[in-house]
Amino acid sequence: MNEPVEPAGTDAEPVRRLVDYYERAARRMQGMPVCNPNLVVEGVGIREFDGRRIGVIVTPWFMNLTVLPSPADLATWREGAVAQIAFPSGVYDFVVSEAGDNGLIATCSLFSLMHEFADQDSARAAARAAIDALFEPAAPQRPSSAKAATVLSRRKFLGG
Repeated sequence: MNEPVEPAGTDAEPVRRLVDYYERAARRMQGMPVCNPNLVVEGVGIREFDGRRIGVIVTPWFMNLTVLPSPADLATWREGAVAQIAFPSGVYDFVVSEAGDNGLIATCSLFSLMHEFADQDSARAAARAAIDALFEPAAPQRPSSAKAATVLSRRKFLGG
């Protein structure tokens, strides 16, 4: 990895273990057509948010927004379930899965194949843009006209 995985002063061990998990997988997958040989495993933009660690995991075969759960999440998340997680830019669906000895994580796919990235720098730039956008407040939506602003209930729509 070319950057610190965690901001100074935080416990980086869970993130390092997750990156190590994917690095072991990358060694087993080396040479497979699904992998981009110009890329390596890297955690990008990892930060604390709402009691969780969130960032982007870049691998030679995918790029995912990844959430390491808070203690409260561990009480409710189940493998295979979808967790809706709110960020300043909106609410997103994350798939909860088991990551070996790391336990449960939640992921949201950004890229399922990585062949469009020429090198690690371009993949890292895309990852940084994604994580930065996640933390940009959503712009309030304004109706385009007075007619669009009218809220129509189901009862009124059906004529009652």
